[in-house]
Amino acid sequence: MKKSLFLAVGALSLWMGVARADGNAELIQRSYDSEATGRLADSLSVLDQLSAPRRDAYVVTLRKAWLLYRLGRYAESTEVYVRAIALAPAAVEPRLGILLPYLALRRWSDVENQARAILKLEPGNYLATLRLAFACYNLQRYAESTALYRKLIDLYPGDVEVRGGLGWALLKLGKYPEASAEFRNILEIAPRNELAKEGLKATGG
Repeated sequence: MKKSLFLAVGALSLWMGVARADGNAELIQRSYDSEATGRLADSLSVLDQLSAPRRDAYVVTLRKAWLLYRLGRYAESTEVYVRAIALAPAAVEPRLGILLPYLALRRWSDVENQARAILKLEPGNYLATLRLAFACYNLQRYAESTALYRKLIDLYPGDVEVRGGLGWALLKLGKYPEASAEFRNILEIAPRNELAKEGLKATGG
């Protein structure tokens, strides 16, 4: 009798665990489906219905931070990304993620600090180097920004964003012929690029 009762309780516990797991999976899928159809607020609120351990897991925390960013709730997004970083301090993805709301909030020093932290974990990371160069530009450290953009140009010579950043940094340093050359390079690749047109005009070219 006791053995049968034990087995019954065990089976019930297992079934409830599976049901919770299935319920969580369904909720997570609903979150992605809602995001795909533009219902971002619904996508976020669904995650609060997950069971407690799952709700606080790293992957879910990361997803909440992303959705808050997409909703334009940048300050909240940074707070949740900080939690994700604490849950996985050796991971690069939450650090790359937090750069997005930092950029939106124009928190250039925070962008710089986080980009440098990424580069310690993953030297040569493209996005971290790109964001660091942009942060240095906005912090008016144009020579440093130029050096970082040049490093990326060597690896990604056809990257319009990198060439544009380099062009504007050179412009701020008063190196008009070099800046003009970069803007002309961009317009050969992307003839309608308005920033390159504006930059070229600023050089007098």
